[in-house]
Amino acid sequence: MGSCFSHDESRISLQQDLSQSSINPYVNQMHEITTKDEFKRLTTSPETQNMLILCDFYAVWCRPCSQCAPTLHKWALNEYKTNVIFMKVDVDQNSDLANEFSISILPTFVLFKQGKEVFRLSGTNLDKLKKEIDRLRN
Repeated sequence: MGSCFSHDESRISLQQDLSQSSINPYVNQMHEITTKDEFKRLTTSPETQNMLILCDFYAVWCRPCSQCAPTLHKWALNEYKTNVIFMKVDVDQNSDLANEFSISILPTFVLFKQGKEVFRLSGTNLDKLKKEIDRLRN
């Protein structure tokens, strides 16, 4: 039996759709940063230069950090899934990054744009963090 679609035409069309897609592979997920190099790569990549990046500095033992985590995960997969990159850094596993950014209170949230820090919030005021994300993401 034949098909009303040419296999070659549908393949070309799909390839064109994929190549023209503007979906950034770094969005719609929470990145667990394990090395300083990984952090630098994500914050300075050409694909992320015009994106807002939220970095959650946390610790496994930190109760307020654990309380904020579900909201951040929801944001990464829903409200901000196409225009904000979410990453988290365990300060106990990445003390060099924690020291570089002078993290002394947990959780601390740092927003980056074009590789530069543009906002910082220590503590659990997620309403304030959301307002800053909304202001800076465009």
